[in-house]
Amino acid sequence: MMHGQGKVGLTMILLAVLLLSGCLGGRYGNIYPDGQVSRDFDSFKIDPGVNYYYSGPNLYPNALIGLKKEYTLDSDLWKPFNPTPASFRDMILHMQEKAREYREFQYGFIMYDDKGKPIGVWYSILKARTFTQMGEGNKVRVYTPDLMIYMTGPGGPTTEQDRR
Repeated sequence: MMHGQGKVGLTMILLAVLLLSGCLGGRYGNIYPDGQVSRDFDSFKIDPGVNYYYSGPNLYPNALIGLKKEYTLDSDLWKPFNPTPASFRDMILHMQEKAREYREFQYGFIMYDDKGKPIGVWYSILKARTFTQMGEGNKVRVYTPDLMIYMTGPGGPTTEQDRR
């Protein structure tokens, strides 16, 4: 017969297994690197079929996403961005400049729903990756990267300015 702590421990293990297997966790998608998406962002190509949002500082966001217009972003953590060719170019160049300060590079990713269908694009440094969660109808929750993404990870701050 199990004692109280044993039952609680077993319950926690079973709950963790169920969550990790997706039985209770919802409908999650993912993002995967894509060379064409990287080239599109790097050439400042605006896709009229998506709504753009960014996370992080206005000058050099931590991530920039383009969500297909048939989907609704279910998060107030992303800031809407209606780019012009000049503002899109400036944002991407600032993101690239910030990444270079930390010896990082920006990459393009395709965002997928829980069934593997492409729902948008993502642009960030590699360690800023995340996942998507599908809601009711065409609502999508895209989790933002860590706001201190350039200050985290192996080695911590990597520029002379940050060590001061």
